[in-house]
Amino acid sequence: MPALLLGLTTTLVLTSCGSGGGDTNGKLDVVASTDMWASVAEAVAGDRAEVEAIIGDNEADPHSYESTPRDAARIDRADLVVYNGGGYDSFVAQILSGDTEAPPSVEAFSATRERDQHGHDHDTAENHAESGHHEHGHEHSGNEHVWYEPSSVQQVAERISEHLGQLRPQHSAEFDRAAADLGARLDEVEQRIDGIEQRHGGTEVLTTAPIADLLLDRAGLDDVTPRSFVRSVESGNDPAAATVAEMQDLVDSQRPAVLVHNPQTASSLTERIRTRAENNGIPVVEMPETLPEGQNYTQWISGRVSALERALDESPNQ
Repeated sequence: MPALLLGLTTTLVLTSCGSGGGDTNGKLDVVASTDMWASVAEAVAGDRAEVEAIIGDNEADPHSYESTPRDAARIDRADLVVYNGGGYDSFVAQILSGDTEAPPSVEAFSATRERDQHGHDHDTAENHAESGHHEHGHEHSGNEHVWYEPSSVQQVAERISEHLGQLRPQHSAEFDRAAADLGARLDEVEQRIDGIEQRHGGTEVLTTAPIADLLLDRAGLDDVTPRSFVRSVESGNDPAAATVAEMQDLVDSQRPAVLVHNPQTASSLTERIRTRAENNGIPVVEMPETLPEGQNYTQWISGRVSALERALDESPNQ
């Protein structure tokens, strides 16, 4: 083989084998189950990756999403997959389990459960004290909506940074700084949640779905929603008549200061409860599952905390 051709062939082989995946412009390919987790991945990866979400429709319910062959292909070609886990976006786990050469992945639910059981992987108590990072120790009790707890999202961002750093070691410090910057912004949100707990700890609230339970618990609020209603909503069944009557009585009592409502799992029943709450002067705070257009995760969670804070401050039922 001529020397020039041999050199060219060798160069092509090395370029192909050393790319570590990613597209032709050298960027990593990151696929997330929802736009919520895509936004977190984008905050860490910056311009070093192309990040895409499988579910970005704010009308969709990830619990019941049915994947397509195109989704499987997107996950298969990814350099990194980021998903929620905990049964929330189970289609991702199903695709990964059926792939004998599945790409590396970050499962948010598992990462945060490990944090609950063992503490942060990388930060000691001394580091937390020096950095001002908050360690609250709230356990999830199986709630899969972990993006409603900013400290959990910080943990996931660290895991994403680790994986990206392994794929692109020359940029690992850059990924770590981006994750730390995101953590600092989320610490500010945590401090505002502390303020809600200080002013409104123990205040009763009602929910139409257990979407924001981690945030409500973190803020020290007392969710008085009947457990039978929560179980029915989670299973997709209609609550018993006695349970509906109990919810209506709670609303009519005007005890709850706020009604937390998930518009993406709304039904005729939950919409009636929402209207009843509004008629009783109970402020309604929407807590959805995907991002509105034009907002990143930090902006979104900050806005949801602000909405909750404002509703509690202005509620007549204090």
